[in-house]
Amino acid sequence: MSRLILLAAIAQIAVATSPLVAADSANYPHTQQSQPTQVVQQRDARQLLQQGLQLYQTEQFSRSVQVLQQAAKTFQTQGDFLNQALALNYVALAYQQLGQLPQANTAIAESLELLQKNRGNSKEYIKIRAQTLNNQGQIQLAEGKSEKALASWEEATALYAKNGDKEGEIGSKINQVQALQALGLYRRARLNLTDINKLLQAQPDSLLKANGLLSLGNALRVVGVLDQTQPQEQKQPQEQKQPQPQQIENFGSKQALKQSLAVASKLNSGELVSQIYLSLGNTAQALRRTDAAQALQRTNEAMDYYRQAAAPSASPTTRLVAQINQLRLSLQEPPQQQPKQVAQNSYQNLQQSLLPQIQSQLDSLPPSRKTVYARINFAQTLACLRQKTEARGTAINGVNVNCPKQETSAENITTNNIPEWKAIAQIVVTAVEQAKSLEDKRAEAYALGTLGGLYEQTQQWNDAQKLTQQASALAENIPAPDIGYRWQWQLGRILKSRGDQTGAKAAYTKAVNNLKSIRGDLVAMREVEYSFQEEVEPIYRELVSLLLQSGNKQPSQDDLSTARNVIESLKVAELDNFFRRACVDATPVQIDQIDRTAAVIYPVILADRLEVIVSLPSSSTKQKQNQNQDLRHYTKILSQNEVEQKLEDLRQKLETRQTPEFLVPSQEVYQWIIQPIESELEKRQIKNLVFVLDGPMRSIPMAALYDGKSYLVQKYNIALTPGLELLNPQPFARTERRTIAGGLSEARPNFPALPAVKRELKEIQSTVRQSEVLLDKKFTTEAIKEAVKSLNAPVVHLATHGQFSSKAEDTFILTFNGRVKVNELSDLLKTRATNQRGAIELLVLSACSTAAGDNRAALGIAGVAIQAGARSTLASLWVVDDQATADIMGEFYKQLSRPDITKAQALKDAQLSLLKNPSYEHPYYWAPYVLVGNWL
Repeated sequence: MSRLILLAAIAQIAVATSPLVAADSANYPHTQQSQPTQVVQQRDARQLLQQGLQLYQTEQFSRSVQVLQQAAKTFQTQGDFLNQALALNYVALAYQQLGQLPQANTAIAESLELLQKNRGNSKEYIKIRAQTLNNQGQIQLAEGKSEKALASWEEATALYAKNGDKEGEIGSKINQVQALQALGLYRRARLNLTDINKLLQAQPDSLLKANGLLSLGNALRVVGVLDQTQPQEQKQPQEQKQPQPQQIENFGSKQALKQSLAVASKLNSGELVSQIYLSLGNTAQALRRTDAAQALQRTNEAMDYYRQAAAPSASPTTRLVAQINQLRLSLQEPPQQQPKQVAQNSYQNLQQSLLPQIQSQLDSLPPSRKTVYARINFAQTLACLRQKTEARGTAINGVNVNCPKQETSAENITTNNIPEWKAIAQIVVTAVEQAKSLEDKRAEAYALGTLGGLYEQTQQWNDAQKLTQQASALAENIPAPDIGYRWQWQLGRILKSRGDQTGAKAAYTKAVNNLKSIRGDLVAMREVEYSFQEEVEPIYRELVSLLLQSGNKQPSQDDLSTARNVIESLKVAELDNFFRRACVDATPVQIDQIDRTAAVIYPVILADRLEVIVSLPSSSTKQKQNQNQDLRHYTKILSQNEVEQKLEDLRQKLETRQTPEFLVPSQEVYQWIIQPIESELEKRQIKNLVFVLDGPMRSIPMAALYDGKSYLVQKYNIALTPGLELLNPQPFARTERRTIAGGLSEARPNFPALPAVKRELKEIQSTVRQSEVLLDKKFTTEAIKEAVKSLNAPVVHLATHGQFSSKAEDTFILTFNGRVKVNELSDLLKTRATNQRGAIELLVLSACSTAAGDNRAALGIAGVAIQAGARSTLASLWVVDDQATADIMGEFYKQLSRPDITKAQALKDAQLSLLKNPSYEHPYYWAPYVLVGNWL
């Protein structure tokens, strides 16, 4: 299995089918050998190649390597370089499946060297060179070399096209999407998907078309384009004239898979139909997570798709995977739209029916990687069922490992047919034995770690530790950091439970380091079961918790420094997950290097308490030389649920402008975060407070925190940053502040009019002499893009509707001709790099708001700030009174025009001007505006 789960999903054409094509002897390159001995040798070599490919297809990768290497040597003795190159190509594929990337690299390099030395123009030569380049791209992407992978796939695509090989061309273009996503070239990725769709639509109904649409549907799911049946905003005639990737706009994963299903059904291809239903089930599950309002419908759809995937015409492996997915889905908490008792009864009946069927099929299938993983997934699902029957769901360090979130009580679950723990463990023991027989170290590491996890769940700590250490060591030796981090996390939990705090810290630290090393791979893992909040985020938080636990003593400065760095790494990981790619370059920055009058405050919400770390500028030369001497730390003992409820209560009361009820919770949160450090802030003469906020705390405006006499904004300039590692430390350039000011005052479909926008833009125009205004019909995507490019303005002000969400696909701003999603902001605004002279200094979004009911929605503000490429972003947490917005924005620009004023000071003065107005003194009017990024 490749390090990238993604490859199995979207490289089917290029990877899975290539060996099948090559296995046909008619496709072997021919050589000019006439002697009888040579003919026999050639036949033997081809038989070895055939045997090696059959072993590859049955997932016996280690034996496949041995046979294919023998075939390559035999072809070499015959002087048959083309077939030697082909055999080496498949050796590389098998090594990649085993996770042995150095060996895969060596084999693919040998294959390409042979082809380079013996260049040709025959169809056989072009085909083998294209396949080799395609496989080289996979290895390069697995190593994190996205640019090189893209170049390999582009060359492969050109060769496939030259040969008229549509199957290879489509497959390599789909592979390119992976690299483009990893490089952050979102628009090019979308255009590639459009081109692939055009190629497929031009094909007659055939297995090629059905397989291609299946791969496209899986690719679209990975990049987050799930279902494009939702109504789109009306497009204006002037935009319709522009070249647009129109085919993909209404073509998501669901649509591609539905079309693939229609073609495969027409061709009566039973196994392919089952594979498509399996993918449709995975897409429905992904939609279930992103659309809570339609959760019941999506759950029922997924269940039905999996049921149809398990039809008698399916291969035993496809049927098995579909049934395990059904069983796994039955563990999910029932959607709110469905009565819980009805859902539980239905799911229990399904579980009782599926359990014996799955067990019987597992026992009858021969060993392969798929059956090893099926055993593991089945055992994990049985463990979750067993936990529910024994009410063990939250017994393990607060972590319900590998189990979906659920609220089903143990009393409602029958134990009929659910194996005991010993029997569940035996299923995994068999998986370990099968992996060893296949010499599949990766599968063996996965199985051993899973077995260790079962012992962890039954609190048999000694066996759990031994098995987990074996799995971790095996994953480290392959190397396979993408599964290794799981076992290092598991080992950390086990050691913590056994009282070994030092060992636990070391294991957690290894897990975090592995996560950082596989950033590009991790965000590609968009399979059905992957959840950042359940499988990645807790590792960072639990390590922070360990580092800050020192009994009655304060944590050491080293531990505080490490904890702060872990928090910074978590913020980078959150944004990677938000964008579905490793989107940002993180560079550590010390506060002394930026602003000696600033303090950086890191509140961290843990399961059992609120921790706060404060980074202060050095107070002496000696301390300046030792960066660890500037950290402070304090704790508030409150459960995560208590903290989140208080924050939700405060947010609701801040938005209720008629009453002062917000003062009590506001003062309470002030006491948590600010009060313990008050005297130190005064002593250090701190002017700027910079917050790296956590979770739902991002939805609270720090400016509105209240100490019983005054608001925080009355004492300090306030800014937010996703993390100092993501900060561009350059101060605001003191040049004439040219401004692009655009917005919508007129109503648009589904969005009300904003009449005060006209006055807001007029005031900006009167304050900033060099400004270009784009209002209503002139406020189009093309006009904005052209203005940003041509005017070279350091400030871009957009007074328009928009929404910030914890999901990139739901984060957008509105122009006259439609929505611009966050991933498209790069194409619209990022015409100049943030480190380039003349880059956008300040992006202002004055009428946007965070999504209702999404307590992590403010993550979208950070996402917009990063994607827009602006050094600072000014946005609002909720929709404010239209006139108040115009007033505060007008005052902000007046203040910003003063010499030597920082952006944070300008915002503070603008907020205070509103606060002094009796009509606007409630925080509802002035508090929601937050400055994200550089505050200078």
